[in-house]
Amino acid sequence: MFRGLVRKTVPLVAFGVGLAAFPKEWRKGNFNTDKKLIHINNLVLKQIEATDEYQKLISNPDYKKYTSSKAFPEQHHKNYVNTGLLFGPNLMEIDPVVFVNDKTGELTSFYHLGDKLISQDGQIHNGIVSTILDEGLCSAGFPLLPSKKGVTASLSIDFKNQAPPQSTVVLHAKVKEAKGRKVVIEGYLETLPTTKSEKPLLIAESKCVLVEPKWFKYFRWLQV
Repeated sequence: MFRGLVRKTVPLVAFGVGLAAFPKEWRKGNFNTDKKLIHINNLVLKQIEATDEYQKLISNPDYKKYTSSKAFPEQHHKNYVNTGLLFGPNLMEIDPVVFVNDKTGELTSFYHLGDKLISQDGQIHNGIVSTILDEGLCSAGFPLLPSKKGVTASLSIDFKNQAPPQSTVVLHAKVKEAKGRKVVIEGYLETLPTTKSEKPLLIAESKCVLVEPKWFKYFRWLQV
């Protein structure tokens, strides 16, 4: 009995001590902001905000708007793809703008992809597309899980076309099934037309199965 108690309590105590011992600067998320990136960010956001897609969402009271980095603690920003590892001039140049309807599990998010995110053929790398789809579809499904957190159990992607560099793209995702600790989400990524004569280019379609491990319920209070 004593050994069993030790096995259960020691990992939890160690985790708590480790969390408290993290450097103060890391916990606060003190990151420098590039002035060039701010300029790019403002230009791109103005183009997005001028589109019919954006205006329709911003005027719909069923959707709440936030930027991607606001969805998780600041200390994790540097390790997150959209606002850390691949964030900067000629990379992911804006903090993705997200609209979500928590009740229906519908999500629309906007991204801008720079010149350095290309593969050998000069088009946006499919790995970038895969990351956007994985993170975006999961964000649509999280609100419908018991603990609002989960992990990707499976992700299938059907690539249709490659996105050109310096393109603004929009992700559409919707929960198709939500039952207990399992949520199924479908979605697609396409380019965002900036003029009425321009047509969107379908980049990829995807299906994600999101699950919540049983032990997640014990950490609902933890912001991870």
